[in-house]
Parts: sequence; structure tokens; C-alpha cells
Amino acid sequence: MKIAWITDSTTILPDTIANHPDLTVVPLQVLRDGESFIDGVDVQAETVYQWIEDGHKVTTSQPSIGSFAEAYERLKEEYDLGIAVHLSSELSGTYNASVQGADIAGFRLIAVDSRCGIYPAGQLLAEAVEMGEAGKTPEEIEAHLLARRLDHHIEFTVGNLDQLQAGGRISSTKAFVGNMLQLRPLFHFEDGKIVPYQTVRTTKKAQRTILDHLIAILEKGEVTDVSLFHAGAYELALEWKKELEGRFDATIRIDDLTPVLGSHTGNHSIGMSFLDPTKLRDA
Repeated sequence: MKIAWITDSTTILPDTIANHPDLTVVPLQVLRDGESFIDGVDVQAETVYQWIEDGHKVTTSQPSIGSFAEAYERLKEEYDLGIAVHLSSELSGTYNASVQGADIAGFRLIAVDSRCGIYPAGQLLAEAVEMGEAGKTPEEIEAHLLARRLDHHIEFTVGNLDQLQAGGRISSTKAFVGNMLQLRPLFHFEDGKIVPYQTVRTTKKAQRTILDHLIAILEKGEVTDVSLFHAGAYELALEWKKELEGRFDATIRIDDLTPVLGSHTGNHSIGMSFLDPTKLRDA
């Protein structure tokens, strides 16, 4: 049985599958002042962050059902079925569009709502690919993904509240007061949703809180593959990477937050993420 592996452009892919011949990435759209660009194709993350810095209205749009249907029409000529891992359905309609597109195309698809995104979603997909190449059945792979999808750890903070307010995630009053008082929320994923779990004073303190959380995790010696993701904060991410690699035997990668997600967090956002390997041993 030949399996096609599918995801969307919000996923950060591990190096082990980034160039996999059976992988298809369906892109979302980034809109600048109403003009549409294909995420990761027509526009890259750094450009999107510059648009935000320059005051453009930046929004996003999920792939259409039709774009998924077209992709699956192509894939069904070569593959027996597809296994897809998508951005949490609490954040985007991408997962549902993928399911409907496969139905239109008559393509057998096992689609999994990751309940997360970015690097942990990519790590989920990498585990699925490894299982497929080891001869596991599609049903076994689906069961594994459903059991593993809440084993992620994602934390981040933002440089300011302007883009969160522009995207409707907080009110203009909260953004104004928060920026005036230098209040910075810390966010994590909770059952597929991005929610604030703590608020601290000043951006530097918020950033250091995230880093200290990661240091405490790495000190346990159980996590060895971490993504530091950022939107326009590469130099800070590089400082973190150097500090962490000087202390721990772990793979610390730096990833641009994908344009679709970065357009919501705004510039100077930074965070960390991983899929918990200890949960895999318990599965």
C-alpha cells in the first residue's frame, strides 16, 4: 500500500521528512491589504513581518476545499490513500477543508486534527511516516496519532499586543492598557486552543520566563529535540540557542513562525515547542 503524507504550510517539518518524496504541503494564504499571497511560495516569513512593521493590514485565509480537491485528484493517481496532519481545527478550518476536498476527489484519506501546530505537528507527522515505513497499518498509524496529539508542549509570548488586537483576539482597550503598562501575556496550547496562562510585566521578563521554563525541562534530560520559533526575533532566538547548547546535550533548532501564524502574533514574538518523547514511551 502506497501512502501519501499530507500537511499544511503552518506545520514546521523535522529535517527527517522535510524533503520526503511522498509528502505534499498544501499552503494557506496570506493577505496584505486584501491582496492574496501563497504562504511559503509567494511570500516568506521575513517579508510578512516587515509588512506588519510597515503598518500593512495582514490577515490570513485557509486553503479552499477546491485546492485540496485538486491536490487529492493528483495524489489518487499514484497513492492508495493519504494520511494528513493539520493545524488545530480550533484555529483554522484547514482540517475540515482537507476532509471535504478528499471526499470530493474520491480519495481515501485519514485526516488527523493535530490539536496543535508548528513543530509538534511536524513531529507527529514524522512519527507517522516512520510507522508507515516500518509496515504499520493505516489504522495503527491513525490510532497512534490520536493518542499522541495532546503530548505537545508549546509556549510563547509576544513583543506587543497590536497584532493580537488587529486580529480580534483582544480588545483595543486591553491592547492599549497592556502596552501602556508593559503587560505581556504568556500563551500555551490547551485542547487545541491558544490561551494565556500568565501575565508578567515587561517583554524581557516574559521572554525570560519562557526560556527558564525550557531550561527546567531540559534539566530533566528527557527532551532532546526543541524548536525555538519566532516572528522577527531571530537574534534573540540565536542567543537562546547558544545558551542552551552550551548547557545541554540537545538539538535546538531555530524556526521562523510560519507567516500565517506570525501574522496573528505580530513581530518580536518568540517561543519554544516540542513533542514530549516520554509520552511516546508510555504509549
